[in-house]
Amino acid sequence: MLRLAFLDRRAQWTAHDLGHMNSSCEACGPYHWSCEKGKSGRSIDHQAYETCCKHGDVILDKMLLLPEPLNGLMSGGDAQSISFRDILRRWNSLFAFTSIRYNMDDGPTAMGGGFPLFYVHGAIYHQQGPQLPSAGQDALYSQIYLYDPTLAIRARSTRAPELDASLIARLTQMLQTSCPLIQHYLTAKERFAALEAQVQNFRIILDPQLSLTVETGAD
Repeated sequence: MLRLAFLDRRAQWTAHDLGHMNSSCEACGPYHWSCEKGKSGRSIDHQAYETCCKHGDVILDKMLLLPEPLNGLMSGGDAQSISFRDILRRWNSLFAFTSIRYNMDDGPTAMGGGFPLFYVHGAIYHQQGPQLPSAGQDALYSQIYLYDPTLAIRARSTRAPELDASLIARLTQMLQTSCPLIQHYLTAKERFAALEAQVQNFRIILDPQLSLTVETGAD
């Protein structure tokens, strides 16, 4: 029996063409390939799909507009917006709360052309250091959010001199007023300051549910 999917028979592979993704779900709006409608065994009067909204049974609230200037940067056609999206990963890293760590497999894929693949061995970790940087070290990631916004702007501009300093300032101010995570970090800083004079050994834990827990007797 011929196994045409094997790599050594790549010359015999044929393209599987689904046509254009131009069939819109009338219930919730996203586009599909027409073959995705399938047979549900239900009598449906409109062009609705199972995979997005279960034929109109699932109704989600519409996403809110992003705060400015981020909304304009993500949707605008001017030079600044296009440049912002071209290096979006750089901007995202500049404002990240944590760093990422993983064991990457950087071996070449045997499939040849096509989309590049991102292989990771084991788990992916998000690393977050202490709340305040060690003496003589610059603030990184979430530590910057504990700064006064003016100092935070200066710290980010120093780390990324190739980026527009005025845009860094606008995005910093936007996050200070619209991101609830920053308020959690500021609350943790205030609790540290209040407890330092009362308790010798303690730590404050910010768990995945964003609840602050004080543990005494910690090293």
